[in-house]
Amino acid sequence: MRSWSIVDRAPMGRILAAQLVVALGLLGGSADTFAQDVQNGQRLSERLCAACHAIGAEPTRFNRVLPLAAIAARQDVSSDMITSFLLLPHATMPNTPLSRKDARDIAAFIMDMRK
Repeated sequence: MRSWSIVDRAPMGRILAAQLVVALGLLGGSADTFAQDVQNGQRLSERLCAACHAIGAEPTRFNRVLPLAAIAARQDVSSDMITSFLLLPHATMPNTPLSRKDARDIAAFIMDMRK
């Protein structure tokens, strides 16, 4: 059996390095790849959350449900907390299946109200 030397492995290393560069360029080359979309979060919130949560200044028919702006105003709430909460099953909310991106977009929309 032949043992591999560093000389024999060099072409393989260059191929692997080239593949890694291409993968990083395609998957993570820009911050926009994983950017949160506040406008998409607003559209999703209006479609999925507005039945119970007030999206804007108008109150909803449910007095005990916090408006999204009140959630955003809480200093102990972060975008990551909202995202995680939305991805978990809830006893008091409809279990609407959301992708991680949609949950991040909704969280970004809610946190954008804090400004």
